Amino acid sequence: MSAYSRANATFKNYAISLGVVVAILLVMVFVVSTRSGEHIPTVEYRPDIEVLRDAADYPVTAPSEDLPEGWTPTSSTLDLTGPVEWTVGFATPQDSHARLTQSDRDPDDVVEDQVKDAEPVGTVMVGGQEWEHLESEDWGALVLREEDRTLVISGSTSVDEFAVLAEHLETFPAREAEEAEEADGDEATGAGSDEDSASDEGSGNGDGAAGEGEPEDTDS
Repeated sequence: MSAYSRANATFKNYAISLGVVVAILLVMVFVVSTRSGEHIPTVEYRPDIEVLRDAADYPVTAPSEDLPEGWTPTSSTLDLTGPVEWTVGFATPQDSHARLTQSDRDPDDVVEDQVKDAEPVGTVMVGGQEWEHLESEDWGALVLREEDRTLVISGSTSVDEFAVLAEHLETFPAREAEEAEEADGDEATGAGSDEDSASDEGSGNGDGAAGEGEPEDTDS
């Protein structure tokens, strides 16, 4: 084979190899651009807070409206058929997932369902509360066991993002307790009004008595 033929064959091989590499790069660019433009479905979970407050005998804890940008609510599931349970899930700023579950089921059952195979590794202080910290290779959780319900923040993200969610929780009193407090406030207001009325009547009677005690004008 002549030198020209060998050079021509080598050039063809280089061109074929370069074409394959370019094709692979184009596929990768297409996949990345498709994923970056992927639409994450969102849900409006705040109406479920009021439904839960009507059904639950315990205070309801929910992510606050000032949750940082990048936390996208993707699911909200209520179970009111027995023990009252609510799970709200998020896509996180780290392109991962986290969810908050609260329930008045047996605490051990709630934890077992939510933490998968994660094992206890210590505790984490968030907002003045000590949460149990559990971790596995691809899953983690923070657990807060309270007298009337159990809170679990779990998912495939980092403990730092779990802590961000835990820091941005707000708790609403149980509906019955809130209504009782409002009723007590109304009674106190009513009692105060009655006392004011009685005080006003007493002042009126005093004025009348003073008037009767004054000497009448008589003609001399």
